[in-house]
Amino acid sequence: MANIQPITFPIIGEATKLNVLVLNFATDAVTCTTYYQVTTEEGKTCTEGNYTLTEQEYADWGEDNAYVDQLVANYLGLTIITP
Repeated sequence: MANIQPITFPIIGEATKLNVLVLNFATDAVTCTTYYQVTTEEGKTCTEGNYTLTEQEYADWGEDNAYVDQLVANYLGLTIITP
């Protein structure tokens, strides 16, 4: 989970968290898909969906899983902040 710069979703509230889950992928995969959820501090879902890494993004992933959070944040136009 990553903290994000707060963003307001009308009716729902202020989103402050980005949760990213990498979905199952084969050991010979060259890409993978994620499931993301943007939530309020209380856990209310503001938006959710999927993001698929390109082959280059997947190859650049390495060992730092925060890299995937950043890819999804960039895709959504969100800014990850340090707690």
